[in-house]
Amino acid sequence: MNRLLDFIAKPESGGDYNIVWGRIKRKDWPPKPLTQMTIGEVLAWQDRIDPHYMSEAAGRYQILEDTLRGLFRQAGLLETDPFNEENQDRLATRLLQRRGLNDYLAGRISTEKFCNSLAKEWASLPVVSGPKRGCSYYSGDGLNKSHVSVVDFMEAVRSIRNPPPVDHVPAPPKQPSGFWASLVAALAGIFGKDKA
Repeated sequence: MNRLLDFIAKPESGGDYNIVWGRIKRKDWPPKPLTQMTIGEVLAWQDRIDPHYMSEAAGRYQILEDTLRGLFRQAGLLETDPFNEENQDRLATRLLQRRGLNDYLAGRISTEKFCNSLAKEWASLPVVSGPKRGCSYYSGDGLNKSHVSVVDFMEAVRSIRNPPPVDHVPAPPKQPSGFWASLVAALAGIFGKDKA
């Protein structure tokens, strides 16, 4: 799961938990780093700047105010909980679930369908099939475009359903059987007596 979260975060924020949408003027930035604010404080800040900007996206996963407001309780969080690294990851995981994660992991939906659903959540991810293939779902709005390739996106998504195998542990050597087992036992008995 971490690989997919990292993949999403890279084009959205460069992986920065404290970043805000790039066109927000410095004078309107949050009063302190996002990871030191509560979810309620982040929502209040987003509310305040919302009338002045096209986006108030915040944090590693660039979560918008309307999304955050309806999301944090679903993730089992309170307004008084910190908008820290752990909780931002938790919120993003809940977004993955809302977009079909459990159905994907269970094999009920295809990789393409899950990818296209994620592209509706994160504008930097491309649609992977149909006429908008390779483009952001929101391309043409003057604000969003895809920043990763379809191939890389699909590979990152597939990695959570088919994780790489664990390091190979060699099987124990086969024990001799039949005639050879009898011979080994006999020799062990002979040499064992010599040592005694």
